[in-house]
Amino acid sequence: MTFAQAFCGAALLASTAAAGAASPAFPAKAKTPALGHLSSSLRLEYTDFSKLFGDRAVLTANSRLRIGGSTRFGFSLAQGERGNSTTRRHGTQGSAAVDHDWSDRLSTRTSASIADNGAIFAKRQFAQDISYEIANGLVGTIGGNFSSYGDRNNVGTWSAGAAYYLRGATLSYRYSLIASERLGRSHAHLASVRVKDPRGRGSTQLWAGHGTSLYEVDLPRSANGKFTSVAVQRSQPVGGGVALNFGVNRAWYKTPTATYRGTGIVAGLSFSK
Repeated sequence: MTFAQAFCGAALLASTAAAGAASPAFPAKAKTPALGHLSSSLRLEYTDFSKLFGDRAVLTANSRLRIGGSTRFGFSLAQGERGNSTTRRHGTQGSAAVDHDWSDRLSTRTSASIADNGAIFAKRQFAQDISYEIANGLVGTIGGNFSSYGDRNNVGTWSAGAAYYLRGATLSYRYSLIASERLGRSHAHLASVRVKDPRGRGSTQLWAGHGTSLYEVDLPRSANGKFTSVAVQRSQPVGGGVALNFGVNRAWYKTPTATYRGTGIVAGLSFSK
């Protein structure tokens, strides 16, 4: 995601990359709150690409509602802009997601989105993840994703990974295989470490990505190439259920026609009650 989809998380932070906001690759299991627990966030991502590749900005508003102890609904609206010295493109994306715990071990996440500009977001996207707690603290996840960018440019993604939850930290890894009707096959790796503060509710997360899938990193897309990305993000509570979120990321791209890099910043607020 994106920003490489938060680059692959700094992007898989563009999907899913970016594809977003951005959520961790494997969200930690939440404690069961009261009925109707609501949280929301506002996030601004900006990436500047070297040479003549321009820049990209995305503003996302997200709300998440918990119904009972096992189901969460998420809704988001994003406005994006991408351009260079000669052209600017704008796009809007709406998305919805449902997370459900079927048992103490089995959970699923189903999401869908629609957008009006395939040069900034996927015009249509559907994703399904299935997670299972293999052992105490160890959760395995498999998933599928279908994205359509218009003009018969469809992309299918299959992924598998695992997350290990320790006291005060989470380690995760995910591998993705991507098949594009127009651009062929590619792949991507994404590893993440999230550390909570010894005291307080803040946390710091680091992502590292590598692969050949420029779909999962960020636009512009290329028929083939390689990327390496890193991103770090800090969540700092300030009281009253409000937290500041900020981060930086960097990605390096190499394609048959150009070598360039993207440097990004992330800033936002999250609210919960």
